[in-house]
Amino acid sequence: MNPAELPTVAVSEPSTLTVNGPATAAAAGPATVTGFRTDRGFLITRVMPAVCLLVILLTLVLAPASERSTIVFGTLVAMAAGLASTAIGVYGGVLVPGLLLMGVDPRFAAAASLFLQLLVIPIGAGAHYRLGNVTRSIALPLILGGVVGAFAGPFFASMLPKDVIARLVSLLIVGVGLVVLATLRWGGLGTVRPPGDVPTARVGGIGLVAGFSSGLSGAGWGPIGVKLLILSRLEPRMAIGSSLFGRVFMAAAAVLGYLLSATAFAGIRPDYWLLIPLLAGSVAAMMPGAAVLSRLGRERATVVITLLSISLALPTLIWG
Repeated sequence: MNPAELPTVAVSEPSTLTVNGPATAAAAGPATVTGFRTDRGFLITRVMPAVCLLVILLTLVLAPASERSTIVFGTLVAMAAGLASTAIGVYGGVLVPGLLLMGVDPRFAAAASLFLQLLVIPIGAGAHYRLGNVTRSIALPLILGGVVGAFAGPFFASMLPKDVIARLVSLLIVGVGLVVLATLRWGGLGTVRPPGDVPTARVGGIGLVAGFSSGLSGAGWGPIGVKLLILSRLEPRMAIGSSLFGRVFMAAAAVLGYLLSATAFAGIRPDYWLLIPLLAGSVAAMMPGAAVLSRLGRERATVVITLLSISLALPTLIWG
């Protein structure tokens, strides 16, 4: 046999063989044959968003005419939230103010935000975990504080009028956003701490406050938690990745709190037509979030998302 006709085998990953030349049978492990596209990234970044958009269009067709404008605006808000979640770790801080601006009941907005986080955040959290952006020294105290605060939040929400909840979460988002913008304007984010210099007690306290705000209103883990972690001079990549990882546990604790709080949903009329586009819109926009972060840069992306959060929260804060 001519040596030029011999098959060549290149090992690209520990268990993946790329075979060029005449057909051969791999002894073990999956084989990727040139000419057949098996790029999982293509499925995640192109196919999944396309499927989500088709689901939204189908929902628009099947929904009553009175619900269609709500579905369109809800989809736009969800896409902005999904984009923000993977870019700088903010989800409810964009979703909830947007829903309040649409006139959605604050208690339904909070519960929907937390439920959706259980479904969509693992996508972004898994990506950050695989990239090495999750560190135990940040994630563990953040989760411990976040779970306690998030579980308590729904019980307080059940005792407050919905208008008070709406204005309270808007005030928190605007206040923390202004602190972040002021820090960027006059001092920058400062020198990042060394990996071993994580203030455990402070991180746990941040988790407690951010978790309580999320349990109370469905927002706060990103606008408060992530921003305070970055202001604590933790590596932003690790702050965002560890926060997304911890958000899954926080949201689960808050959802459990809502289920156990008998009066949290009293008088609420759930809008089930809105849930589908909120989920699909969030997932569709989460994929480009990392690319947006890499193109804009850390500080510019932070400014953009912070201004978006403030602009969505201000009308509710001013007019209720």
